[in-house]
Amino acid sequence: MKMTLHGARLFGCLVAAAMLAMTPSMVIAQTADVPKKSPAKQQGKSKPKPMSRDQLRACMDQQDRLLVMRESVLKEQSLLDQQRADVARLDAELERKRVALDPADAAAKQAVADEEMRRNQAGDAYNARLPGLKDQGAMLDRERQSWVERCADKDFDERDEFAIKREKVRAAKAGGEKTPAK
Repeated sequence: MKMTLHGARLFGCLVAAAMLAMTPSMVIAQTADVPKKSPAKQQGKSKPKPMSRDQLRACMDQQDRLLVMRESVLKEQSLLDQQRADVARLDAELERKRVALDPADAAAKQAVADEEMRRNQAGDAYNARLPGLKDQGAMLDRERQSWVERCADKDFDERDEFAIKREKVRAAKAGGEKTPAK
């Protein structure tokens, strides 16, 4: 049988197709012989050790201090809000008096000037208290963040919590203090 150029090409294509068809099955056969690695066993997260009673007591004490600090900040904030409202009221009154002011009336001009001085003093008093509130708020935030890092989401024994609360009640009765509400 004599191969023609056309027949040789056809034969070459068939051989190439056969090789390609065999390649995936050969690869699969070769990889089947390779032993598979078992995935590394992941060590389960060890259960964190619960807080000791002293650590829990420190966290509870810090939480009580945070509540007191928060109440102080809220009280100062409400006082400053009231003071700001007073300054705004004085501004409105002052503006109303300026509009109604007769430029020829010297007594009225003096009254407006006195009113401006009282308003400026009230504004200065407000501005003087504002940094103190900002400092208190920043300190509260730092303390709260510290508490979160040390105490939040930490395991503890509920019996320790109960015992600490019982100690606080006994100490309050002995000292005549009022117990913090929880």
